[in-house]
Amino acid sequence: MWFFEIFKRNPIPYDEGLLKESDGHKIYYYQYGNPKGKPILSFHGGPGGSAKAKYAALFDLKKYRFISFDQRGCGKSTYQDLLEENTSYNTVSDAKNLLDYLSIKEQVILYGCSWGSTLALLFAEKYPQKISAIILAAVFLARKYDCDWVSSESERFYPDLWDTMRSKIKQNNILPEYRRLLFSKRKSENLKALKYIGNYEYQLGSLNPEFPKLTKVDEKELNSARIYFYYEKNHYFMQENQILKNINKIKNIKCLIIHNRLDFCCPVKQAWDLKKALPKSKLKIVADYGHISKKMFQETKKEITEFLKD
Repeated sequence: MWFFEIFKRNPIPYDEGLLKESDGHKIYYYQYGNPKGKPILSFHGGPGGSAKAKYAALFDLKKYRFISFDQRGCGKSTYQDLLEENTSYNTVSDAKNLLDYLSIKEQVILYGCSWGSTLALLFAEKYPQKISAIILAAVFLARKYDCDWVSSESERFYPDLWDTMRSKIKQNNILPEYRRLLFSKRKSENLKALKYIGNYEYQLGSLNPEFPKLTKVDEKELNSARIYFYYEKNHYFMQENQILKNINKIKNIKCLIIHNRLDFCCPVKQAWDLKKALPKSKLKIVADYGHISKKMFQETKKEITEFLKD
């Protein structure tokens, strides 16, 4: 038997479990909707985030089979070593292995939001023959140009936050020191890193930003931040401008892109550049602010319904 609760915001999975990889990682997956429906493969944000049921609610679950999974070290996925064999390439491989494990041979619709959009594009460029359509929200292309926005350029809008972050470590070049604190064995140093650099990205787009008053280290939040900054330090395990350089591999796959106009985490220029590289794609710029907002969620649901009409 399978079921879903159509009137609730967050659907309930009809199936979930662990996919065991050969390198010590076990990938936790979820399936929602109609097990005989057209499959949708979803990538969550981060790096370091986790799969969210609310994204399944963007789709008609009477018609579609929505598949998501917690990436390595994230959510309910387990590991022997958090960061060993934890790269973008591993995640793309995990997604392919999951489709095989679930015996899905037909083409799938890809969905990805934020960092998930990056992974969806990497997956599509590696396995274009497996994809019927791509749906992306809050696009992140992971170019140096895009990464520099968060790591330095955004200071132009949040000089007060940067001044605070610098004052807490008494250094101007903050990232190396905060990374050290984040990976320290001392909980007091972990706490300082989590409170400031670990929460900085969450403040982007806020009109009244304020660092949280953390008093103790949450291990899940610590692992999440460690994954994020591990990927950030390693340039997301991608070559410079890798996605756009390989874009011709997916130029004939229909694609929908949704992005907030005032996204201070992933500025809309990334979505625009992707649209220009994929002339057949549709770009919807939502007249709202923030990385992901209630209005954007509503617009995304509406755009997806129209985009997937037969």
